[in-house]
Amino acid sequence: MRYSLLFLMMLLLSFKIMAFEKIIKGESVAIGNGTAYTYVIYDEKNCPRSLGVALSKSALKALPETDSSYTLKLPGIIKLPPYKDVVINWNAHGHEPTDIYGIPHFDFHFYAISETERNSIMCMDQDNALCLKQPGSEYLPAYYVPTPAGVSMMGWHWLDSRSPELHGARFTSTFIYGYYNAKVIFVEPMITREFLLDHGTVNAEIPMPDKFAISGYYPQNYILKYDEEMSVYRIILKNLKKF
Repeated sequence: MRYSLLFLMMLLLSFKIMAFEKIIKGESVAIGNGTAYTYVIYDEKNCPRSLGVALSKSALKALPETDSSYTLKLPGIIKLPPYKDVVINWNAHGHEPTDIYGIPHFDFHFYAISETERNSIMCMDQDNALCLKQPGSEYLPAYYVPTPAGVSMMGWHWLDSRSPELHGARFTSTFIYGYYNAKVIFVEPMITREFLLDHGTVNAEIPMPDKFAISGYYPQNYILKYDEEMSVYRIILKNLKKF
């Protein structure tokens, strides 16, 4: 009886904690045969805890044979700096370097700049100096190394040098920081379609810089999981910390 009462108390406590959580969802966008939307989870003090994307299981079917992008707005009634929107890039045949990333995959860009600002990034000619401007050491996360060149309408991608795919393993998922003019302008989980179909999971701590040039909430953890009840893949920036 004592153990039954203890279990009941723990169950009630978990329901109480869940009741304090507030989840706000954004509008759905069509992808493949399914949809995707953003959502934000707040705690009992109304502080943002997580920013996520829910990608439906059916979204992995009937995807285009060519590269495509889909813009997801954050829930309209909230502001969550530094994020402006989320762009999902579908790379139908992967991208360079093809011996590592030449596998069909999604890039989930959580942008801290507007679409207009992104469209002005060329990473060539005079703009290349801004694109490849070296951030100060306090703005760089441990273990991260730069790619050789910037990408137009995105910026300069930095990779975790410990990522398994950089050491001969097959690419499944990785976490990227994006810079422009020495500022972090996006964070990016990159995930293969294959890994999603296999219901692959990630629960990783993210190395963080000491400072961010654009103030706001940045994730300390990156989560990938399949929600069987809702039939969605959840890509989550978790344990948001204010800078």
